[in-house]
Amino acid sequence: MAMMAPSTEPVESAPRRPGLGIRTILAENPHLAIERDKYNINVTANYGDELGGPETAGALAAHAGAGQPTHLYFHVPLCSYICHFCNYVKRLAPTGDKFDENLDRWTDLLLDESRRQLAALPWLPEARIESVYFGGGTASLLRPRHLRRLMDHVRSSFDVSPDAEISLEGNPDNFLHDEIDQAVALGYTRFSVGVQSLQSEVNSFAGRKHDREMSLRAVRTLRGTGLPFNVDMMFGLPHQTVRTVADDISTLIALETPTITIYRLRNADREQMGIGNRAVWNVGTVRDRISDAGLWPSHHETYEMREAIVERLLDAGYHPSPCGWWNRPGTYGDGHDANIPRVSRNKWQRFDTMVAVGPGAYGWATGQSSDVVQTHNIQDIAKYTDFMARTATELPLSHGRRLTDAQSLATALGFNYKANQLISTERYRERYGVDLTADEPLRSLFAELTERGFTSLTEEGYLPTLDGESLHEEIISTYFHERIGGIVGEKICHR
Repeated sequence: MAMMAPSTEPVESAPRRPGLGIRTILAENPHLAIERDKYNINVTANYGDELGGPETAGALAAHAGAGQPTHLYFHVPLCSYICHFCNYVKRLAPTGDKFDENLDRWTDLLLDESRRQLAALPWLPEARIESVYFGGGTASLLRPRHLRRLMDHVRSSFDVSPDAEISLEGNPDNFLHDEIDQAVALGYTRFSVGVQSLQSEVNSFAGRKHDREMSLRAVRTLRGTGLPFNVDMMFGLPHQTVRTVADDISTLIALETPTITIYRLRNADREQMGIGNRAVWNVGTVRDRISDAGLWPSHHETYEMREAIVERLLDAGYHPSPCGWWNRPGTYGDGHDANIPRVSRNKWQRFDTMVAVGPGAYGWATGQSSDVVQTHNIQDIAKYTDFMARTATELPLSHGRRLTDAQSLATALGFNYKANQLISTERYRERYGVDLTADEPLRSLFAELTERGFTSLTEEGYLPTLDGESLHEEIISTYFHERIGGIVGEKICHR
């Protein structure tokens, strides 16, 4: 490809008090001020050549992934209740006698798809599995016998690293009895619990079925295992205030919660993006009723909530790694670079291959080259189950994307930024043949991010700042996906 002359202009870092002054940051960067109902930024690529299902399967089979670090994701699309803000692929689990029957069925389906992948992808049995995540939906609805079947399958069918991180996701009401002890006995080493708010009024309005005391009980039970876990918390929800969200965080800090993850409410329609379901609050009439009642926090109020949360976390010594995942020192090792969950290191920091199982699940195949194959499973649950019943060996892929050159570079940079770890100039020089500090348009992009206080330049590369962390999804979408991923190949420099 054609080379462009490197710029000789110096790159300077603008001083800014870290993590504070969100009103000032947004006022200085109006292009990053994305409103609630448009805020549904997806960190996977929506560019690149689209592939059909069979073509995606062929490209995936040709991937050279043997011996390479890989992450496994199993999507359990069942919930005992449907949260009004949730736009992930899921369905309401039946009650009564059909409940366990449905769990049996979905365990069978996930195992069936995983076995199909192992048979169709020659490299997969030899890939080095470093992390596994059981999410959803609500993966912890599964009984111990289901979790054992899945764990036995993973251990017997894959090359799992001895120190692999294996995570199980659930809600507080799934972790109130002996469920955690049973999961630990089966080999699960990390947990994720979706609390969202400790204010019962907030959770009730959102359609959740747990209250403050149930949440605190679940956190204490998880603390008793001595294993790492994260508590998911949301801000920008109806009935929340700056004070209540900050007090919620202080309560979790006092309980020595290892990781507190904070998420802004996304109220755009993921179904239209082809990566989820429509949420109750996505429906126009419902959204308007909440507006008429004056219950939506404003854009500035929402970010004031985040600022108040961050102040409490910083005062307690927490650090975000990855962005939005605030960890106590030493939770995942010593030092800034080490203190990151394995799932985040595999998926985001290193952009390793991710193999995904279940309806609506998406993943990617990456390697040492710049080519990436992004995969998307059938999103509609009924169509997914029908496909699995009608076929015996085919993979339930709806489509995929082939990313090359600037497209895969943009995706890798976006994920690296999300990891909130060093963006190493040496890594990108070796893997993509570009110099982030000299080649255009990369040099100008990072110069702007640094000038705006969103990155700092070190001898080894660029580090996201706390101001950058506060708007990381907007930055990933605007700077990396649009400016790099959206350009034509001739405009990127390769050395």
